[in-house]
Amino acid sequence: VVGSLVHTALRHWRFPHRDGFEDFLRPFALEAGLTDPEEIRRTIAETGRLLARFPPPGSPPLAGEGPGERSWAYERALTLGMLGRALRAQGRPAAAADLYRQELSLLANLQPETLQPETPKPETPKPETILRSIERCLFEPPPAPPPAPGVLEFIEARVRPQEVRAALRWLKARIVNDGTPPHQVALLARDLSPYYPFLEETAAEFGLPLHLAVGADLASNPAVAALLSLLSLPALDWPRRPVIEALVSPYFDWSGTHLPSVLPNFGGEGRPPSAPPRSPPTLGGRLGEGPGVGARLDAAARAGLVIRGLDQWRQALDRLAQATPEAGAAGEEENLALSDVPIGEEAATLRRAFERFVARLTPPPQATVRDYVAWVEGLIGDDPALAHPHATPTDADSLHIVARAREAEQEPGGRPLARRDVAALRALKDVLRGLVLAESLLTSPTPPVPFPAREGGQEISLPPQAGEGPGVGVPYTRFYDELRGAVEAATYIPPPPEEGSILVAPVFHARGLSFRAVVLLGLSEGEFPAAEREDPLLREEDRALLRERGLSLEPRLRGEEATLFYEAITRARERLLLCRPYLADDGQRWRPSPYWRHLQRLVDAPVQRVHPGGISPDEAASAQEFVVAAAQAGIPPALQEKNGPIGTGWQAALAGAEVARARLTRRPNSLYEGNLSPLVSALTIRYGPDHIWSSSRLETYAKCPLHFYVAHVLHLEPRTLPREGLDRLVLGSIYHRVLEEVYRRAPSNPLSVLAEVARTVFADAPDEYGFRPTPLWAQQQREFLRVLEKTIVALEEIRAGYEPYAQELPFGVHGEPPLTLQRPA
Repeated sequence: VVGSLVHTALRHWRFPHRDGFEDFLRPFALEAGLTDPEEIRRTIAETGRLLARFPPPGSPPLAGEGPGERSWAYERALTLGMLGRALRAQGRPAAAADLYRQELSLLANLQPETLQPETPKPETPKPETILRSIERCLFEPPPAPPPAPGVLEFIEARVRPQEVRAALRWLKARIVNDGTPPHQVALLARDLSPYYPFLEETAAEFGLPLHLAVGADLASNPAVAALLSLLSLPALDWPRRPVIEALVSPYFDWSGTHLPSVLPNFGGEGRPPSAPPRSPPTLGGRLGEGPGVGARLDAAARAGLVIRGLDQWRQALDRLAQATPEAGAAGEEENLALSDVPIGEEAATLRRAFERFVARLTPPPQATVRDYVAWVEGLIGDDPALAHPHATPTDADSLHIVARAREAEQEPGGRPLARRDVAALRALKDVLRGLVLAESLLTSPTPPVPFPAREGGQEISLPPQAGEGPGVGVPYTRFYDELRGAVEAATYIPPPPEEGSILVAPVFHARGLSFRAVVLLGLSEGEFPAAEREDPLLREEDRALLRERGLSLEPRLRGEEATLFYEAITRARERLLLCRPYLADDGQRWRPSPYWRHLQRLVDAPVQRVHPGGISPDEAASAQEFVVAAAQAGIPPALQEKNGPIGTGWQAALAGAEVARARLTRRPNSLYEGNLSPLVSALTIRYGPDHIWSSSRLETYAKCPLHFYVAHVLHLEPRTLPREGLDRLVLGSIYHRVLEEVYRRAPSNPLSVLAEVARTVFADAPDEYGFRPTPLWAQQQREFLRVLEKTIVALEEIRAGYEPYAQELPFGVHGEPPLTLQRPA
């Protein structure tokens, strides 16, 4: 603490014998954690004793020191002090103390002239006075813009995410550097909805606790979004991707449905001999050993070209269950099948697991809303925090979604996420109860309340619609559509942080509140002031006319934007920051708001334009920003904390720079840049003179050696999405198969058997070549047949007396001798 006070006094006071020295240092001692008055007095006295050792004013210059050396030493001391404050703000007191010691050493050896007190500056108005003056200028512009040093600031960022980063960085500086409590700063905007995703992400990086004053969209919560996707499976006919996502989601516990989280290790069964050893996939394999159900079912669905529909799922799994390893190896040879798909007993196990999955998620085809809500709540399960410790669980077959959300509390930094998800699930249950209440009101056996007709005074009642009577069920698709619509229209209030937090709110939610520092976002044209539009069905003139005749209709165009802006900028007592993006979402230039331009004319304050990566190390608000800023400034961080976030980030940045440098060199430096010289011996043995080559692999190597290396040496396969229809490779194989069979049966008159052969090959093609035909498959067969006819006619014209001898002669496989190519002499 004494060293810190000496450092402060050297920079700001420097003369302990003058009056006011103790009063000057007392706030700094309190900030350092001292509370006892006697201890504060002793510490300040020790600080004065140490300061007395420095050369007093008027002493002769130090020997051997020129003006250039003194200037360099003074600038070096200032730089060390700046970096020391940055490291202290990053939570690195040891590294900061080392820099402080170096700065004190340089300051102690400077000439006494550099320690002279600065020329007294005219007294600067207080921030409150400046802000109140700006408030008055809104209505009565002054003859000359008053200066607002450090009180009112303007920041322009390229896009919204960078605007949010600049705003939260400024707020963190107020908290760390100015000592402002988090609850005394606020971030306001006319409309916060475009900023929500960036606020949450950036605040987590900067370590800032946020308190949202308005609700977030319920459908955007991860737990609710996962549940809605799960409930959509029966309504959307079991599409492939959502099924896999439901199986691997961390929010669902499938143990109650007797669905295994992992499969037994089936070893080498169902895999070609040439395929590399398979490591257990991590997707869905959270418990136990072996591959996860989600990962293996995804592989089976891709191999079986599953798009949607229970028939497609069952057909694909049954087909793989009947396959053999030899069939997989043959298919791999012709590039028609994947080399790592579940077949045999593994596929049969997947089929049984899939049926249990479907049975648990299949709702009644027709039921009341109350029954569907009970079914959904049975999937969600109870909240273990509300259950009696000795009570018997009643949700053994549920997915335990609330319990899985609360499990995140045990992970580092997971408590805020768990509280957020639990709050969203509670809001979802409120939505479900609202659906039940709406059904009970709409299907009540009591007659509907009549309302007077426009003419004649007769009372008119609306009859119930078909399917809306008491006890009449609705189809599940209709219930799901209503539930999704209700969720998308609902919001939930994330629980505030358990300690002091920064208020994030729309402007009209901050009325009547006051803060020491305020940020106002979105001061671009069309954002603030927001564009007001007249109701096309009830114009303002009509509203005024109806008000004159006694109807209480409020005007749609209220003209409250100026009032909201006045309330926004008057929430700050000491510091105010105005931000705006200068590029729209589509990349076009975005003009500033009229309010922005008006305030620029009223006050003398510069506009700061921030760019990505354009901050200095002392402005960094997170470890990531500090590492990037230090790298751009060429200042390596201190090495005392190699395992900390900054040290780890710096090592990662150095490694990334080395990788980028290696990739930009002309010759590869390692195996990861394409230098395969260490693999020469292994590849020579694998593809030696005795290696048996297939024609398809020779053709692949001739077309693209890199494709051959990736596909057949590394055994990497493209992750193509299943889709309906056939591609060019499959179509070529179908043509090839038809022509081969036609010339085998009737080499002298191929057109006589073409129709019969084509009909047989086309019928077996979807199963044999693994594609899913579209509704146009019948028309495509007729077109393919016409192409084959033209092909055979053209072949007959150029045959010139030759007769086909054999088709598809094998060599090197199935016991046949290999084909030997003689080198030309």
